[in-house]
Amino acid sequence: MTPIDVIIIGGGAGGLSCGITLASAHQKSWFDDRRIVVVDDDRSDLNQALLNNAPGIPMGTTGTMLLETMRQQLAAFPVASLVEARALRVRRHPESGFEVALDNGTTPRCLTVVLATGYKRWELEGLSTDPCRHPRGGKPTRLAFDHDEAYCMESDLYVAGLLAGGSSQFAIASGIGAQVAVEILSGWAGKRTHVHDVPVPDKSS
Repeated sequence: MTPIDVIIIGGGAGGLSCGITLASAHQKSWFDDRRIVVVDDDRSDLNQALLNNAPGIPMGTTGTMLLETMRQQLAAFPVASLVEARALRVRRHPESGFEVALDNGTTPRCLTVVLATGYKRWELEGLSTDPCRHPRGGKPTRLAFDHDEAYCMESDLYVAGLLAGGSSQFAIASGIGAQVAVEILSGWAGKRTHVHDVPVPDKSS
């Protein structure tokens, strides 16, 4: 089985933002034939949100509406896909990368894992480290993982969104997801890189 390049566990603001940013680089020469998978158990706290202060998002947008828009945006990229399942276990493969056991009975392999499951619960088994108290979570039950300045916990294992210690705001959670994607893309490119698109000029006028 050919490993997936990145599995993102969590289909909320941080996870989907990470996946969209990664997939948006698919036309870069160094992207090659990489594949991105977001594992979504549809338990994002964004489902309970009403957004009136998220930059660029119309006031009154519900979190459920926004998540659906982000899923459609992810699906527009041919290198990305979303799997509706719950991740149960993550463990390093004896050869390289990781195995991610899902509740649909599959165990896909990948080279890189991004954890973006939110900060209210931790149910994954198999990692060598446990979450700690969230530094900005308010309630003592909120969780986060320690990481370096690139949001990397250990080799090829990243944490994004609120689980990375971000404050509970859509813009912050999605921003950390995008930053994690930029760190991964920079590794693939072999240099610091950012993904920006510009309008194609209309030459017909």
